[in-house]
Amino acid sequence: MRGNIVYAAIAAIVGIAAGCAESSVSLLVIALYTIFLFARKRRLFLFSMVTICVFYLYIIYIDRHNETQLSSRMTLFSIRFIAPVAMDGEQLKAIVEVRQKEKLQLVYYMKSAQEKQQLSSLLAPGTICTVKGTLERPALPRNPNAFDYRRYLRFHHIHWILQPQSISPQHCRQISPTVYERLLLLREKGIRVIETNFPSETVGIVQALLYGERAEFDESLLEGYQKLGLIHLLAISGSHVTLLIGAAFSILIRFITKETATLILLIVLPIYIVLTGASPSVIRASLTAMLFLGANYRKMMLSPLDALSVALIVMLLFDPYLLWDVGFQLSFIVSFALILSSPMIMSYHSVAFRLFFTTFIAQLSALPFLLYYFFEVSLWSLPLNVIFVPLYSFVILPLSIASLLAYYAHPFFSIPFMWLLQKIIVISSDIVALFSSSRSLSLILGRPSFFFLVCYAVAILLAFVQMERKRYLSLGWVALVIAFHAFSPYMDRYGEVVLLDVGQGDCLYIELPYRKGVYLIDTGGTLPRQGEPWQERKREWDVGKDVVVPFLKSKGVRHIDKLIATHGDIDHIGAAAEIIHHLSVKQLVIGKVKTESLLQEKLVQLAKQKNIEVAQLARGDKWTEGEVSFYVLHPFSAYRDDNNHSVVLYAKLGGLFWLLTGDLEEEGEMELINAFPQLKVDVLKVAHHGSDTSTTELFLKQMEPKIALISVGKHNRYGHPSPNVIERLTERNVIILRTDRHGAIRFIYTKKQGTFFAMLP
Repeated sequence: MRGNIVYAAIAAIVGIAAGCAESSVSLLVIALYTIFLFARKRRLFLFSMVTICVFYLYIIYIDRHNETQLSSRMTLFSIRFIAPVAMDGEQLKAIVEVRQKEKLQLVYYMKSAQEKQQLSSLLAPGTICTVKGTLERPALPRNPNAFDYRRYLRFHHIHWILQPQSISPQHCRQISPTVYERLLLLREKGIRVIETNFPSETVGIVQALLYGERAEFDESLLEGYQKLGLIHLLAISGSHVTLLIGAAFSILIRFITKETATLILLIVLPIYIVLTGASPSVIRASLTAMLFLGANYRKMMLSPLDALSVALIVMLLFDPYLLWDVGFQLSFIVSFALILSSPMIMSYHSVAFRLFFTTFIAQLSALPFLLYYFFEVSLWSLPLNVIFVPLYSFVILPLSIASLLAYYAHPFFSIPFMWLLQKIIVISSDIVALFSSSRSLSLILGRPSFFFLVCYAVAILLAFVQMERKRYLSLGWVALVIAFHAFSPYMDRYGEVVLLDVGQGDCLYIELPYRKGVYLIDTGGTLPRQGEPWQERKREWDVGKDVVVPFLKSKGVRHIDKLIATHGDIDHIGAAAEIIHHLSVKQLVIGKVKTESLLQEKLVQLAKQKNIEVAQLARGDKWTEGEVSFYVLHPFSAYRDDNNHSVVLYAKLGGLFWLLTGDLEEEGEMELINAFPQLKVDVLKVAHHGSDTSTTELFLKQMEPKIALISVGKHNRYGHPSPNVIERLTERNVIILRTDRHGAIRFIYTKKQGTFFAMLP
């Protein structure tokens, strides 16, 4: 089996993927691999088929038994904290276990600074508490291509979110922690030592490199590393583990035999996995190292490919859901590509060429995964990786280790190491900030479909095969797939309207067929939280950064033709600045009336700074793109209330007449009725989130809508939508679609017809 274990590893992947996929996809995956084996590796055919069947049945068994034993009616719980507690502002989060041996995600909002201080010193792995609370199902994704939190928790065998009424120290007790919990406590102690004693600029990076912890990492800097494709540097990878093992082994054999040194490392590596957070990349690197050390100890030969394959099989046997973990996928695909390409890399005598091709192969192999999860790649990624990989591997990582060891010996000894580390990290962070701010070199392609994923896989595989023969023109196939992916929206005859779920706010995305126009009507916005200093979070949820921008990038939107601000309320344009910073906007559209909104004035100033055209529209204006015309019906005159200054648009999309009303209230509706007495609509975007001050009886009588769309936040503080508005719509047999119940609402259309879809059932 030497050199052939990789086929068993691929069979394991195929079996798990087939077991989790739909039946037609399962059959296709198995059939393709069967054909490949029969054509190329006939003697491994039977063994691989057995492996596929074993892992196929294994994932089905695991999946069927991955069910909750708890009920939503339960209110009293005895919980054991089994992982470190995370506190961010007033929010406390932790993984706990109940007596039924089932894990829960605990989320608790602390009520005072004193309580926060008490709980921070009390709660740790091994603590047992009795609490009263409620169980809530994790949320489903509410917008297209959004993160599936429920699926994520289920893959970690968690089915409920526990929300305690309170956590009382009187109802908690410390018990003797397990060995695993002791290691977690030791890890937390080490993280705190770095946080307390290292220069602030270095804390996040040193914690990430030594303990796999990013909680203290600056959010904007982390975003920069991710945008530039440098995020892998902040994960403990194979190169880190190799350097550490090599250094430790070199030191140990000066005092003890090689066999004893090997045994010590085999014992230490599992401990190291726990201390560094046990991420898939750490487990993969450490497990592969242990296999090499074990083979060397037994005087056996083990190829890197075999070691990687065995590590993959072991990890999937331990947890088959790891196959869907992005860290697992990236770690193994990059390692696999580098191992297979190592003869080609080593054929170059120049160290610079080796470094370049190593980085290039890693980037190329990861490309489909990066696009699927992050929707974009940076053109700066390759040159910056060539610089940053050796910088981190041979300068920052050793300096971080030296600083920590010197501090433990005596704080005075660590001063020169920390000083040098601080200088280097500050310079590298400035470089990341500089290059990540250049959005022009970020290639936004959107989430590739299954078809494009297959195209990327085939093109990259062909490129690797040809590169081994020093034929680099084959990279043109990869470039061709990228170009086809980038221009595919411009060949799509379908258009789309999406009322995004942005909570208590408005955001409507309109894409015309063949992408002849991309319009964003309002952006949603996050109301600033009022609270005391102890309640401030390191990273507040932001609707622009967390919902709207990811959605636009997932669609492959590189520029917005018109960003339409209906009026100046924060829940309508609060995220506009975030969108302008991340994407190219050709034109900002506002109402041609005087407004007292400072937020809108700031938005106009930002647009002018970014050289974005600002258009002021009023009744009578229109624009046409292809066969679609948008008519501006409002504003016309000045009002005391800014809501009645809302830009109101009328258009025909997918054979239906749409009226998009912003926050127009009764006074503005009456003006519309008087100005357009014959106006009828099919789809009404209900004004002001369904407030009782809008959508009057007289307005509905004239418009006669068939479908009403309401953008409203779940459990919002205003009680929107008003029961009176719902009653008026229901009496007229209007179909009501609302974001608080249905999530995002999509309308896929062609020239004459279209279909509505809701994200939530």
